Amino acid sequence: MSVMTKSWLIGFTEAEGSFYIVKKGPLRLVHAFEITQKRDKIILEAIALILGIKVTTKKTYMTVVTTNSKSIENIISYYFKTMKGMKALEYRIWARSFNKKASGGFEYMTKIQNLMRNIRSIRLDKNFTKK
Repeated sequence: MSVMTKSWLIGFTEAEGSFYIVKKGPLRLVHAFEITQKRDKIILEAIALILGIKVTTKKTYMTVVTTNSKSIENIISYYFKTMKGMKALEYRIWARSFNKKASGGFEYMTKIQNLMRNIRSIRLDKNFTKK
């Protein structure tokens, strides 16, 4: 019996996870995935084991984070058609752009990065639905 079910991890990722694109050099953008917690190291270790990535301990928090292409492929596969709402939209844009990054180049990745930032800012804007 698994203590952490896939459904639980999907819900946890919808609440706490981040799919994003990060700059790694002057003309290099890469896909990244991250979940950060202040306490709950055991939970992060279980997540890291399931997703095949490592837990990193910082001064005030712990995180599972990766930009490794093989790990990103595994994460894309794990979360394929699993999420709902705005996080699902973020994931789909992120995952599709991973498969197109070689043909699209830096300019394409910059557009995707900006699109994802805009979507995230709308999702986090508490006043957006009140307008």
